[in-house]
Amino acid sequence: MKIIDLTLELYDGLVTNNDLPAIGIKDEPLEQKGKSDSLPKGCRSKLISFSDHSGTHVDVPSHYFENGESVENINLENMFGDALILDVSMLKATHEPVTKALLEEAERRQGVYVEKNDIVLIRTWGKPWGEEGFFEAQALDDSVAQWFIEKQIHIVGLDLPNADLNQDSESGIHQKLLNHDIYIVENLVNLEKLPKHSRFLFFGIPLKLKNATASPIRALSILDSQLI
Repeated sequence: MKIIDLTLELYDGLVTNNDLPAIGIKDEPLEQKGKSDSLPKGCRSKLISFSDHSGTHVDVPSHYFENGESVENINLENMFGDALILDVSMLKATHEPVTKALLEEAERRQGVYVEKNDIVLIRTWGKPWGEEGFFEAQALDDSVAQWFIEKQIHIVGLDLPNADLNQDSESGIHQKLLNHDIYIVENLVNLEKLPKHSRFLFFGIPLKLKNATASPIRALSILDSQLI
C-alpha cells in the first residue's frame, strides 16, 4: 500500500483563512516558569495557538448549531472509509462555483460514482495551495449540497479554506450539510496525487477537543498496491 498525506503543513505565522488569526508555534520559555532545574538537559517545548478551524480541519455540527455535536462527540466511524476524488479543476474557472453538473461530469469522465456513505474529495484548485487568487476561489453552490444530502455521504472535503461561496458567506452550504451530519473537511492538499479512476481509503481523525466546533486533522489516503 501507499500513503499520501493530504494535510497542510502548519508553521508559525501561517494564515489558512483570512477571517482567522495566524497560527502561533513558538518556543516555550521553560526557564521563566521555574521548571528548567527539574527537566533533563536540552529539554524543549513549543507553545501552540490556533483557531479550531486552522489548517486542514473538519467542521462539525456545533459550528452552526448550538446543540449540534462538538468535536469530541462526533461519530469517528464517519471519519475514515471508502473515498473517491472528483476533479473539476480543469472544468471551471477560478471565479466559477462548483455545481452538481460539474461533479456529475467529473464522475462520467473518471468512471467513478458517488455512493451512500462515501467520503467525497473535490479538487477545485489546479495550483499549489495559497497561490495568488486562492482565497478568492469559489467553492460549492447549493446544488452540490442538495446532491450530497440525497446521496447520504459522510464527508465532503475540498482544497479550499471555505466550502461556502466566498462572495456570500451566508450561502448556507455549511448549515445544509452539517444539519444532515455530513462533515466538511477544508484545506486539503496533494489531491492531484490521488487516483481519479478508482477508489481509495481516507483517514482524518480530529483532536479530542471538548466543545470545539472544528479540529485540525491529519488527513491521509491509503492506496491499494495495484493503484501505485
